[in-house]
Amino acid sequence: MPGSGSGSGTPIPPITTTPTSMLDTLSIQALSLPEYASIIGYDECAFFGVSYDGQIEYDCRMFWTEYQRMDVYRALMEAQQLMEDVVGYPLCPTWIVGQRDEFVEHRYLDEQELGKSNPLLTRWGFVIAPGVRAESTIQASATVTYDTEPAVVGPFATTINNIAEVKVYYPGSDREITPFRMTYTGGNLTIYIPRCRLVDTPNMTDSGYDYTDTDNFLAAVDVKRIYNDPSTGATLVAPHQCSGGGCTCSTVGCSEYTQTACMYTRDKRLGIVDIVPATYSSGVWTRVVNCTYNYEIVRLNYQAGLRVLDTTMKSALVRLAHARMAAEPCGCTIVQRLWERDRKTPDVMSRERLNCPFGLSEGAWTAYKVAQSRRIVRPRIL
Repeated sequence: MPGSGSGSGTPIPPITTTPTSMLDTLSIQALSLPEYASIIGYDECAFFGVSYDGQIEYDCRMFWTEYQRMDVYRALMEAQQLMEDVVGYPLCPTWIVGQRDEFVEHRYLDEQELGKSNPLLTRWGFVIAPGVRAESTIQASATVTYDTEPAVVGPFATTINNIAEVKVYYPGSDREITPFRMTYTGGNLTIYIPRCRLVDTPNMTDSGYDYTDTDNFLAAVDVKRIYNDPSTGATLVAPHQCSGGGCTCSTVGCSEYTQTACMYTRDKRLGIVDIVPATYSSGVWTRVVNCTYNYEIVRLNYQAGLRVLDTTMKSALVRLAHARMAAEPCGCTIVQRLWERDRKTPDVMSRERLNCPFGLSEGAWTAYKVAQSRRIVRPRIL
């Protein structure tokens, strides 16, 4: 298992518990809520329900509520999924799993009939690495200091290989917090987070929290390492009990036989991989002699997606999210103008536009054209 901070790393499935509140359901995806506020030109503190002296006052109710933010979040997630289905890859690093589970989204499942072809095409392109999601706790209930802006978490000693694996959460929750920046120097990690992103209890009304009262903000956060565990790659499956070495199948019983396998990625962008029966130990895959023709199914585990989302894709996500929302997220002119632009439907449309799977509005059409231009054309492997 790769080294980590003070906790011990354990491979886990994408979701282990059923969310019980809005706090538990919110996680950062391709476009975070702070980025959304920046793109639409809205004051970030007002967006998160926080007031301060000298704050810009809009021509409407100023502070967004948690319900409005959740509406935007859901619309952004829907827009992300629509665009992913067209481009053929996740818009942010995402773990794809091979084993069916009640908590696994079907769209992020990759279980295929093996056939006689090797290499295979993964379900999603832009493969980052074979493996499964794993996490370890770097610092539970890490103290947040509000002496400066942005607020500071740390420094504290830890061992990490990639600062991008460090994630910050509400204590005891899966709700992720977007830091402004992080530094790792001399074995010490320091995290900087704008105060307004650290509201203790998200506002359900349009009354803003006082920026100067630190009691309105989290006293501590959980800091975790979310990383890829390469010890689980592919699994070869015979839908009946077989002996791998003897190439024979049992005449009794009714159970599957599985064999671990490594995934060699020939083309990360297109998702072309070789599957080789092998075992994993101490960071090394060792090929095994096996009766491969008995296997009929392969389950693939890997991380895939874009590491960085460019400005054009971010703008397309926002416009498509607006197009999918039945009502404007906020009554302010600055937001209403963007929402009306993206919801507008022209009187005359081409045949191609009439058949746009995202919808007929300007925002939907613009996003679809962007998605089409970024789509990967994948070969068919016989």
